[in-house]
Amino acid sequence: MKKIFLLFSTFVAILLFASSCTMHNRTTMGAPLEARVNFTSADLEYIGEVTGTSTQYYVLGIPYGGRRYYTASTGGLALPVSANRGYNNALYDALGQKSDADFVLPISSESTVNYSFLGRKVTITLRAKAFKIKTK
Repeated sequence: MKKIFLLFSTFVAILLFASSCTMHNRTTMGAPLEARVNFTSADLEYIGEVTGTSTQYYVLGIPYGGRRYYTASTGGLALPVSANRGYNNALYDALGQKSDADFVLPISSESTVNYSFLGRKVTITLRAKAFKIKTK
C-alpha cells in the first residue's frame, strides 16, 4: 500500500512540475504619437484591382508554418485589419502584385476551412483596390 501511495504521489508531483510555468511581462509607458495626413481622391491614382491568397495551418488553435511578420500598408486608413496571420499574408500578396502601389484597400475576402484531426487548414482569398499617391 505504501508503494502505491509513493508511486501515486510521485506521479502527481511530476505532473504538477511539468504543468507549471512562469510568465514575465514588462511594459514601458509612453506618450502616443499620431500623425494624420488627409488625402482627397485627387491626390490618389487608382492602379487596379488585385487579389492575394494565403494558406495557414492550425493545430489545437495555434498557427504553425506559413510566413510570419508580413503585413501590408492600408494607407493609414482605420480599417478593421485582423491580427490573423493568414489575412495579413493575403493582404501582403495583394500589395505585391502591383509594384508601384503605395497601399491597398481591401474590398472582400473569402475563406475556405478544411478541418482535420486536432487541426485545420484555412485558405484566404482577398480582393483589394491598389492606389498610388500622386507626386507633384
